[in-house]
Amino acid sequence: MQSERQAGILFDLDGVLIDSEHAHYEATRLAFSERQLPELSAELYQALMLGRPDREAIAAGLAALAIPLHELEPLLEAKARFYRELVRAGAVELLEDGLATLEAALRHGYPVAVVTGALADEAEWALRAAGVRERVPVLVSAEDVTRGKPDPEPYLLGCTRLGTAPQQSIAIEDSPAGVTAGRAAGLRVLAVARRPFPELARADRVVHRLGWDAVAALLAQDD
Repeated sequence: MQSERQAGILFDLDGVLIDSEHAHYEATRLAFSERQLPELSAELYQALMLGRPDREAIAAGLAALAIPLHELEPLLEAKARFYRELVRAGAVELLEDGLATLEAALRHGYPVAVVTGALADEAEWALRAAGVRERVPVLVSAEDVTRGKPDPEPYLLGCTRLGTAPQQSIAIEDSPAGVTAGRAAGLRVLAVARRPFPELARADRVVHRLGWDAVAALLAQDD
């Protein structure tokens, strides 16, 4: 088993620690509506935008709907504003199995990070709503990288900030883009199947409910 000080546990945010998928979709839909743009369907959001950084996700939505790219910045501002309002209204659900796994990682002395495609202020709001921000020393958000998931950059940056080796660390994910990013960065990937994505099978291990036992089993594997 690798030394604990060499390994980090890097958590995705949405779908792992919290469930804010509906809040993200609703905030994006409201932003499109406020800008008097064509309606953003849930189907399009799921197909092109889920699990991607906000800038990339909204740009993909604009392209799919043949909307000029000059709408990108106003939409990002409006989406962030609507998301904050939804978080204040209690639209974010805490995922107890993910939060318990994070707490277990901290108890066992592992460095912990959250690596998300959300904007920094959105991630801060969500983590504070979950009551865990003060216990998460490293947060990698959309503004910190030039290429979001499925690119490996977010996880490589997370490991750099933690001072941990990617090959000895674990990414915990729930989306195909996140699994691809973690694997490309050289981390072992534990996927939680909140939704039936066949692509999650590319992870090193897939579970339907998070728990420390699954993380410990991956940590114990030899390279």
